[in-house]
Amino acid sequence: MLFLNPREVTFGGVVWSEVESVSIARSAARSFVEFGDAGPHAVLVDVPEQRVGVTVVQELLGDDVDVPKPGEQGALSFVTSANSSGAGAKQVSMTAVVLDVKYKVSRKVGSSRTVELVAVSGDGVSDPVTVVDV
Repeated sequence: MLFLNPREVTFGGVVWSEVESVSIARSAARSFVEFGDAGPHAVLVDVPEQRVGVTVVQELLGDDVDVPKPGEQGALSFVTSANSSGAGAKQVSMTAVVLDVKYKVSRKVGSSRTVELVAVSGDGVSDPVTVVDV
């Protein structure tokens, strides 16, 4: 999932402003591929464990001193819509843990911060990402 329109993201009660994008990538943390005797192609594939990665890219307009730290866990939420009118707005929320914080600094483009997180399921069964209409 790619969200280009949330201008603010809240993580652990702290508001991150000037957000450029939020992306949610789902990947197989563990997979199982079984082949049969009849030919070279897989006959069974299962993904018993998934990882839900979240990337928040934020434009920085000044110093950045209130930085999330790897291992920090909190509620991450934002409201997004197809355009700035707010029509069809949706709230996306999850519990997430910070894995990595990186910066890009350029005289031509400016400065940005990229925060990598992993979404956490409360019970290990339910989807950690909730999307509801606002």
